[in-house]
Amino acid sequence: MAHTFGSIISVALILIGCISSTVSEAAERPPNIILIMADDLGYECLSSNGSTSYQTPELDALAAKGMRFTQCYSQPVCTPSRVQIMTGRYNHANYEYFGYLNPKEFTFGNLAKKAGYATCIAGKWQL
Repeated sequence: MAHTFGSIISVALILIGCISSTVSEAAERPPNIILIMADDLGYECLSSNGSTSYQTPELDALAAKGMRFTQCYSQPVCTPSRVQIMTGRYNHANYEYFGYLNPKEFTFGNLAKKAGYATCIAGKWQL
């Protein structure tokens, strides 16, 4: 009986140790960052912003759990908007000519990599 009780206590202590290390590892990890840029997507198009015309449950779930930026500047065409988001600089200072981003330009992706993030871009680039 004493042997069984000792085994139970040992297993419980091991489990508590595993749980606490998992919790502390999760607390030390930086948050995930997902930046979604879409052409022709208005504020009113997402149901998380009150749209009744469209259902966007997956985007709504991301919005509910994450951070939202709702005050932005946009350009009449998409390439300058993307460059502005990636560099953090206004268009008159962020590229040499339309459709070209100097490979030496320091971008949001470079900053994320420097902070230890794995980065990926998927979809439209045009630079």
